[in-house]
Amino acid sequence: MAVTEGRRRSDAARSEQTRERIMRAAVDCVIEDGYAAATLGAIQARAAVSRGALLHQYPNKAHLLVDAVRHLSDQQIEELADLPAAPDDDWLTVLWRSFTTPLFGAVLELWVAARTDPELRAALLTHQRELHTNIRAIVLAHFGGEPPEDFDTVFEMTLTYYRGLALTDILSAHRHDQLLAGWHAIANSTRPPVKPVS
Repeated sequence: MAVTEGRRRSDAARSEQTRERIMRAAVDCVIEDGYAAATLGAIQARAAVSRGALLHQYPNKAHLLVDAVRHLSDQQIEELADLPAAPDDDWLTVLWRSFTTPLFGAVLELWVAARTDPELRAALLTHQRELHTNIRAIVLAHFGGEPPEDFDTVFEMTLTYYRGLALTDILSAHRHDQLLAGWHAIANSTRPPVKPVS
């Protein structure tokens, strides 16, 4: 019985390692080569696994790519949650950090592909809801205290603005600092700031 249980644990560990390797390969493919080039064959080759091993973990491309992005997003959320508060660091700055990694480009490509791929869109919607909830919770927990009444409106507007600014940066970051500072001024003028817990 002990031998059987040990074998099961060993098999589970190997399966998890394979899954992790496939997910990382999928993210690298999307970031470096784009969504269209991230075929199951390309991901399989990059992960150095058999076709059977890949299909055992992920029977279709949509769920593989969304799961890979979710995996990387979880790491990003952990990094944001671990950031120490600083006197000159407000929630707008913390939130902007989530748009400054190569992951945003990968997610952007998935959004565009989801326009004509119902299966990808359904999977991505679930992921985006989870990510949205987690980021909002981190913003509030990072600075503590009761948020102002219009916090959710400003938060949603900020997400929309940051997506647009990050998208613009792909082509040109000419006025990046000016536009970012401008939004900070506008957002902070509409309501009192959420201050860090002392």
